Amino acid sequence: MNYTHEQLPAINSLARLVKLVAFAGTGKTTTLIGYALARPQSRILYLCYNKSVEQAAKQRFPNNVVCKTSHGLAFGAVGTRYKHKLTQNLRLIDAAKAINSQNWDLVRTVLETLNNYLASADAGIELDHCPPEKMKNERMRRAAAGVVAAARLLWARMQDVEDRAVGMTHDGYLKLWALSRPNLRSRFDIVLGDEAQDINPVVAGVLADQASYGLGVVVCGDGHQMLYRFRGAVDALNASWLNRAEVHYLTQSFRFGSAVAHVGNMILSFKGEQRQLVGLGLATRVTKKLPEGLDHRAILCRTVVGVIESALRLADQGEKIFWVGGIDGYNLQALEDLHALSIGQYDRVKGKKLLQEYPQYTFYKEVASDSQDPEMLRSIQIVEQYAKDLPALFAKLRLNAVADELEASVTLSTAHRAKGLEWDAVQLAEDFSFEPFNPNNVREAWEDEMNLLYVACTRAMQVLAVNAPVLAIMAEFVGRRDGVRPATPLVFKQDRLAA
Repeated sequence: MNYTHEQLPAINSLARLVKLVAFAGTGKTTTLIGYALARPQSRILYLCYNKSVEQAAKQRFPNNVVCKTSHGLAFGAVGTRYKHKLTQNLRLIDAAKAINSQNWDLVRTVLETLNNYLASADAGIELDHCPPEKMKNERMRRAAAGVVAAARLLWARMQDVEDRAVGMTHDGYLKLWALSRPNLRSRFDIVLGDEAQDINPVVAGVLADQASYGLGVVVCGDGHQMLYRFRGAVDALNASWLNRAEVHYLTQSFRFGSAVAHVGNMILSFKGEQRQLVGLGLATRVTKKLPEGLDHRAILCRTVVGVIESALRLADQGEKIFWVGGIDGYNLQALEDLHALSIGQYDRVKGKKLLQEYPQYTFYKEVASDSQDPEMLRSIQIVEQYAKDLPALFAKLRLNAVADELEASVTLSTAHRAKGLEWDAVQLAEDFSFEPFNPNNVREAWEDEMNLLYVACTRAMQVLAVNAPVLAIMAEFVGRRDGVRPATPLVFKQDRLAA
């Protein structure tokens, strides 16, 4: 294998603590594989970000590497105790019953507080885990004590193996495993921690523990590809325990050529990045619209609603569609059930739990409005927008969906799900309702949207069709470069998502 002058120093590093900062498409996985191949006698754990990455990694890494997600490790150690009461997530209705409340805003706040705690490295649930918008003044802070007490009750019931009324989530048993301060030294010599910019503090704490126990730790990622702050993720690359790490940078991408790299650099320049992403792949084009006659193209949307609306339009044109993550991952059946509920056709509701919890559609809307639950609100938006013929439209979507991407003329995905993937031709959808230079932007939210655009743009290997926000960024960059626009600092309404 021929490695670049950037990859080789990382592969041959003798440091016990290494930080690998890898820009989009710069061969991060190839470098980690090279690192493992250079140490055939070492027992290495590759800590994968998700299950799909784990499955792909098992096909590529040598036999001295065990590929596992943090949840996979935690399930073997702790999660098996809760097999009988595992649930994907605690819904509002579940939490309301558990804490005996019909105050939906309170229930949502309790759930958010609990989830903030589960993602943290903290030992117990405290006021710090309450949503910041609920802590703006002294009266709100006093009321938050009740939220903390309810969250502690909910967490206690989750941990009770005999209490089947409150399920244990996957993040719940991960938290319990992390609280046990696991020492992996008996099984491994080195841990490779991938996607460090998007792991949450609880996993980052496990990695820090392994370094303190004497294992070799390699942490890799790209802060500009941080996409999951809204789930409690932190950029672990900036953690203080990595201050003594040996640092290596990968900036040369063989995925795309200079044109896509230039777009990426324009986005990153406004974030203050000084290093340049270098495109060494095939020549690429950046356009406003993909050329006609392509055998295949990928369309990346900001939202699930955007994906579904794009699919509805494409199905009318007879396109064969591949859904990244599978069509079932976009909750079509749940939406059909909600549609049936909305028109009173209760016999068509397949998920009977929906009927048990929300006997009337008006009650569902009331809970959604009171709690401002984003998933419920998005579902209502789709159901009411396509109220007349949603089942028929969804039947057409299933008919036009293919399981093998090679059979598809179009691949559809949210930009979040597209991370780690690549296509020859990529079109960015117009549902990125983001104004990059709006002075009312909140800095953290602005950074998240800029990261998402950077990730989306760098999925293209040959042709990239950009959308309005990227065009605005390109125009501002060129205007500043050519002296047409003043190079003034960007203005933000506030620095944090909830100040």
